[in-house]
Amino acid sequence: MTTTVDLLDLAAAAVSSSIVAAQHITHLARGELKIRSKADGTLVTNADLMAQQIIVQGLRRVSETVRVVGEESEEEMDQHHVTGHEEDSARFFALARQELHLRYRNEDTEHPHLPLAPEGAAAPDCDHVLRSPPLAECVVDSQRVSVFIDPLDGTKAYARGDYEPVSILIAIILDQVPCFGVINKPFGYPGQTTVMDTGCVAIYGGTLLGAAYTAGGGYCTKAATTPTSPPTSQDLPRAVISSSRSAGIVEEFVTHLGTKGMIHPTPLMISGAGEKSLRILLRSEQEGLWFFPKPGTSLWDVAASDALLRATGGRLTDKHGKDMDYSKTRLEAENHDGVVACYDRSLHAECIKLFLEGTW
Repeated sequence: MTTTVDLLDLAAAAVSSSIVAAQHITHLARGELKIRSKADGTLVTNADLMAQQIIVQGLRRVSETVRVVGEESEEEMDQHHVTGHEEDSARFFALARQELHLRYRNEDTEHPHLPLAPEGAAAPDCDHVLRSPPLAECVVDSQRVSVFIDPLDGTKAYARGDYEPVSILIAIILDQVPCFGVINKPFGYPGQTTVMDTGCVAIYGGTLLGAAYTAGGGYCTKAATTPTSPPTSQDLPRAVISSSRSAGIVEEFVTHLGTKGMIHPTPLMISGAGEKSLRILLRSEQEGLWFFPKPGTSLWDVAASDALLRATGGRLTDKHGKDMDYSKTRLEAENHDGVVACYDRSLHAECIKLFLEGTW
């Protein structure tokens, strides 16, 4: 017997559960945070575990049979049961479902106040929108679907009270190809519409919808416009790299791209996979390239941005230019060949070409 799942409902569960999880993350940051080291030496907090539990519960209300791959192990999850959020989860799911159906039917511009918008929010700006036709097939065999979850990206920063790098990352994979992603910023994000009165900001989209959006707000990516004057170095895309892991090949290759005039000569030092991905999508400081051609990330770190970039003209691959393999299990999920993500497919292709031609 074939069991089906509605991808729009699953996407609504991803968005709504990220909102509820974000509220728990911000609440625990105010004084009930518990921190410990995992067996591999990385930090984990009770916020990581609670967030993943909330997200998995939200997804399971839509489908019991889709494959779910989370950063935290099932053994850990079995020891942490979260209750008391059911009413909020149901309310946000209904609102997210309504908003996603409006986006899918391209009727969101007819609604000046979207379901997840804060009170008094202005109508979404839809000028020069970069949008593709949405995915035609929404109800599919659940065996074709996986969901990757990073319940709290940036745990180390979160544990020390640095909240800017903190993100929740969720991606829906159809036939091993990301079709929908959510990047939720629990503590908000400059210049972006918050989800109602929660204080969090959720960016979602993918080929399922044909674009990327701010929950309750407008489109995230607009079509390129012709510059009114010759471009300068300030107009060039900027690389985003981690200050703690930029030495060696990362710094050398980014510097090489800068000397060739392909990117801005000075990269931005940014922590967190979700934060880097969001920078490339929103481009408030011309951010355009995340180059990290070595181990250190996992599939749940990149799947959401992979989905969003596919719908906005960008590209995310490993250092060889190959798509990520989302058929892997949780224990196989490390990206041994790194990640190269770019807002523009052509620039991505040129970066990969130069990297493979060199002796890096």
